[in-house]
Amino acid sequence: MKRLFFLGLMLVVCVFSTQAQFGYYNDALQFSRTNSIGTARTQALGGAQVALGGDINSAYANPAGLGFNRSSVVTFTPSINFYNSESEYFGELTDDYKANFNIANLGVIFNFANSDIETSKFKGGSFAITVTRENNFHSDIRYDGFNTTPSESGISRSSIVESWLDQAWGTPVDQLGNLGIVYDAYNHYLINDFVDPNEPNGYNKFIGDFPRQIEVLTSKGSQYQWDFAAGGNYDDILYFGASLSINSIRYTKENTYTESEFLYNNAPDDAINEVSTRTTLDVRGTGISGTFGLIARPADFLRIGVSATTPTYYGMREESSEDLFTSYNNWEYAITADSSIVLQDFYDEYFSESSYNITTPFKLTTGAAFFLGKHGFISADVDFIDYSSAKLKSSDFNVSEDNQTIKSLYQNTINFRVGSEIRLDAFRLRGGYSYEGDPYLSSGIDNSIKKISAGLGYRNQEFFVDVSAVHSKWNTARSPYTIYSFDDPNLNISPTAFTENKNLNVSVTFGVNF
Repeated sequence: MKRLFFLGLMLVVCVFSTQAQFGYYNDALQFSRTNSIGTARTQALGGAQVALGGDINSAYANPAGLGFNRSSVVTFTPSINFYNSESEYFGELTDDYKANFNIANLGVIFNFANSDIETSKFKGGSFAITVTRENNFHSDIRYDGFNTTPSESGISRSSIVESWLDQAWGTPVDQLGNLGIVYDAYNHYLINDFVDPNEPNGYNKFIGDFPRQIEVLTSKGSQYQWDFAAGGNYDDILYFGASLSINSIRYTKENTYTESEFLYNNAPDDAINEVSTRTTLDVRGTGISGTFGLIARPADFLRIGVSATTPTYYGMREESSEDLFTSYNNWEYAITADSSIVLQDFYDEYFSESSYNITTPFKLTTGAAFFLGKHGFISADVDFIDYSSAKLKSSDFNVSEDNQTIKSLYQNTINFRVGSEIRLDAFRLRGGYSYEGDPYLSSGIDNSIKKISAGLGYRNQEFFVDVSAVHSKWNTARSPYTIYSFDDPNLNISPTAFTENKNLNVSVTFGVNF
């Protein structure tokens, strides 16, 4: 029998301390997989900057590059992102888009270079304070389709209700309260216990199958890094530097999933109108890290650079919610042979707060730049990152399973970037390409990120202006719920939406030498 009965629209709000957001290992990857959006010059070069120097973005990528500066500089880089997604779900294509204005980079360099006639081998250096946007979380994804997953053993596997049946199976009714939204599904009459001596804790459902399924995934926020960096110049041959970084994260997302237009015996199901879930997440984080770097200039045409970035130690705090809404068509449901109720609308919502820590992986970057006299240069970088080394820690919930998942799910990756600049008097033409390797050890899709970039620049002794455009492309996959095959309990047969993501970032850097 039902423990709770809701007639009409009711709100039950519960606050609980258990883990509401499943899969913190996803956060460990998302907040570790960063890239310097930075100045327009850096973006136009594909981000290949570790051996270059001479740009305020050196404070972020390789502080040794600050040793090349011969004047003080202040810069400002506004930026705009045009994000587009195309999702395929059961053969149906759905588009979505989002635009976002932001500040990609802001900073100042104070130069302390010695005069040109100074005979000391130490040529001075620079100190910089910068803020750099290293992650953009703004996106909108939508997919929509009729789930045509065939039945197995006469039981449909085509609805999120089947996932709740899987989770409830074998659990006594008086213990369903430990299963969160599954308990709500029971109270909403979506899953129902039945009397069977062979299955004392079994459950079934009376609504139909093969619904129309729609999910809207909306996220926003950013990840920034403040750098307090210094770089020096020894005899115009060796450049060295270090930075202390303060990192910040602001991330929010809302996922709304709806099922409707159910079929019962190949006809519209008159019992139910829709089932809808909504999850929200609001994350704040602050971290600290450091970067150390060297650049060698063995010849006028060659620079070789290396930088090492320590793990970032984040303190995170999140607020999350999960709700379930079920709408029936005034359906009379028989509780026993002698009694029945009329099902209308049901609503439940839960809130949660938790704190945890993330330690991101160590990153090593090497690179080289080849100069073609005064006509320009070619620059290339390579990153080495082991995403499986990320770690979680919390006193609010058990992180053992997430940490084990991180070790088994992620892998070492190699990222590379290449860029070139052509100098035409005071003008600059730039282009670049970057590739971020797939961080997953095994996946059904290619999770790499590819970027192609271009830009223009103008410089004189007093000021400079740079413009860049970067086109990014990557794939994602999303399963709204998890179900397994009856024939093979280890076989995941969850429905999956595949999304092609594209982003065009346009930035302008304004700089003044002083």
